[in-house]
Amino acid sequence: MAQRQLAAQRHADAGKNLQAIFDFYGILHGEYRIPPLPAISAAFDRLRARRAFVQAADQADEEQALPFLETAISIIGEKTGTALDPKIIARLELFEWSLARDRSKERQLAAAIAEKLALLYGGAANDYQAIAASFATARRLAANQNWSDAEQSEATAWKKLAERITKPTPGPARE
Repeated sequence: MAQRQLAAQRHADAGKNLQAIFDFYGILHGEYRIPPLPAISAAFDRLRARRAFVQAADQADEEQALPFLETAISIIGEKTGTALDPKIIARLELFEWSLARDRSKERQLAAAIAEKLALLYGGAANDYQAIAASFATARRLAANQNWSDAEQSEATAWKKLAERITKPTPGPARE
């Protein structure tokens, strides 16, 4: 998943639209098990969102990515049966992208990622701080075109997240 996520971002940012579509589709259909047609639609929306963000001259222009992100997130939520608020998740994701551009906002980036993870997987944002820090490092490395280290950091973050969300919650004590 880490390599696909970063490859999609790298290809979208470089204007390699067809390759980015394949990358996003691979994530949506292969990882999230979204049926082919909705996965293609969401992949196009993810690409349009990322391209709108990359080409934005300022924060107001960056917000042109929101409708595309919201649509893609709506499709993901609907097809995976997950209750997502597309407007909130899209705004947090756009905020992440914006913070990743600014090297001076490392802590805010990790906090935004932790908030999004808490919304997606349940729990409190504090529960995701260490995982979010790994994702933030990956985003920062990717923003600096350091793709190899970004992939390693992203893979570590996904592994930690998988462990966190599959860890059984303790039940009541038995006597």
